[in-house]
Amino acid sequence: MVKIKVRLRIDMPREIVWQTVSDIDNDPYFWKGITSTRNLFKNENTLVREVILGEDNICTQLVTTWPIEKIRVQWIKGVIKGVKEILLISLGDKTLFEVQMNYEFPGIGRSDSRLLAKLFQNEAELAADLIKRISETQDCETYLTARKLWVN
Repeated sequence: MVKIKVRLRIDMPREIVWQTVSDIDNDPYFWKGITSTRNLFKNENTLVREVILGEDNICTQLVTTWPIEKIRVQWIKGVIKGVKEILLISLGDKTLFEVQMNYEFPGIGRSDSRLLAKLFQNEAELAADLIKRISETQDCETYLTARKLWVN
């Protein structure tokens, strides 16, 4: 089991940060391992979607949102099993942003698991930093520029 936790303070109210993180159709911009997403089913606060990791790893996620508080992403089919939670904690006019990942990789050995832990830690730190920058500047150009850096 790989456990990852990333926390940082964002100098904006929780409602502003929520606007950035709750648009989950933009996850490929924040989470560099995600190539694309396709929504399969949606109701009020729950979404089932297909996610492509890399070039050809097809996974299924169950995404549940608690507005302005939390997003829970459960990997239910594919190369990753586990949960990612994004928490937004109000600090007055600022927000504590936290990502927690608890993942398993069926069929992958322990040494490969350690490498994946480092990759996912890096991915979570990059995503948190990008979410912070976008939330604080409300500048879509920052968004695209940061994403282009990952591609190169």
